[in-house]
Amino acid sequence: MSNDTSNAKATPATSLLAQLQPRAGGWGAQWRGCALGSAFQPVLSITHQRVVGYEALLRVTDATGHAVAPPDLFASADGAEAQQLDELARCLHLANFVEQGIDTGWIFLNTLPRSARAADPAQAAIDGLCRHFDFPHERVVIEVLEQRGGDEHSSFVDERPSAGGRDFLVALDDFGAGFSNFDRVWRYRPDIVKLDRSLVTRAASGENHVAFIAELISILHHAGTMVLAEGVETEAQLMVLMQADVDLVQGFWFGEPQASVREAGAAAPALAQSMWQRFAQYQRSTEIIEQINFGALSHTMLVGARVLTGGGTLEAAAAAIFGDGGSHAQRVFAADEHGEQHAPSIAAPGVGPPARLAPFYPDTDSNWSRREYFRRALAAPGRVAVMGPHYSLNDGELCYTAAIALDFGGATHVLCADFPPEHGPRERPSRQQNGRRA
Repeated sequence: MSNDTSNAKATPATSLLAQLQPRAGGWGAQWRGCALGSAFQPVLSITHQRVVGYEALLRVTDATGHAVAPPDLFASADGAEAQQLDELARCLHLANFVEQGIDTGWIFLNTLPRSARAADPAQAAIDGLCRHFDFPHERVVIEVLEQRGGDEHSSFVDERPSAGGRDFLVALDDFGAGFSNFDRVWRYRPDIVKLDRSLVTRAASGENHVAFIAELISILHHAGTMVLAEGVETEAQLMVLMQADVDLVQGFWFGEPQASVREAGAAAPALAQSMWQRFAQYQRSTEIIEQINFGALSHTMLVGARVLTGGGTLEAAAAAIFGDGGSHAQRVFAADEHGEQHAPSIAAPGVGPPARLAPFYPDTDSNWSRREYFRRALAAPGRVAVMGPHYSLNDGELCYTAAIALDFGGATHVLCADFPPEHGPRERPSRQQNGRRA
């Protein structure tokens, strides 16, 4: 990059470029006595098994050579100064990225949300930088950082334009942490939503969290966005995220941020090539557990089904289900072919309806026809369908529900039982299973 901007027409971009200082292997800048530099971390596509971009991260050292956390530096600046620092950092990152001759993939550039009352030179600055470096707009991902309050605004991303109207991508950072929420997704209509590392950590810490992260990713996909999980540090976290259908990942497991883009991503290609083999092994191990647990639930439901088809009552079928060794069933109920429940559900001994759900009781005249387990069971009579985990309207807790459609008493009925998550199948969340035939 030429350091001579004296003959250039004054623009936001040339003003920023004039503040850059050449360093070994790249560029740096100064801000309030602190030295600014760039580091890059690879972003991988699970589906494409390769690095598809790099997030540019600010590195700051004070006059004594000690590292300063970028948020602390931004916190020390007022609104206008913070915006200037924000723009300088993007200019510095793009200069260092281009200097290293990286000719494929995206560069993720962080940006502060802009106050609705502030001037907005940011779009012009990005345009000017792309023109100066001859860098394609479509390789730029503007990553909007989280900000507290309702004054958040950015003319970059107020709404998704019609096809072809926006030539760069937009990502929302830190989703699921702090003040970040779905309102930002509706307002900005991003191309990518980045899950906060706290969600990634929790996802691998328990089965209920696995189900939650899978549903969250599904909702974001339906909102029309890709999902990127940041902070992936362990293989266990990666496996859970792959099972939950995340699109993009980044984190120390693939490579730590470094000033050299190539060095930062050096280990990533081999890991990307191996992750599907690791995932296949992970799925095999979870399927073995799933089959064992699903077999137990199927056996329990078939015990109750035989009571009903043999002329027994629902109470007798429930007693058989509760008495089946290791079943741990919490509640048994039945519905007709239209999903209507006419008889009260039967709780296991010692299990009673929580007082906070008293308005739901008595639970007769309920209709369960919208539930996936009911529809799947009715579609395959005689086979056990298991769905979950989901929120139980009977007990106010997460549960799995097993269901089987049977013909007795001259009509079709669906026998259902709720099981606590720790005794449900260890499986991909919300996936239906069909078991043995009655």
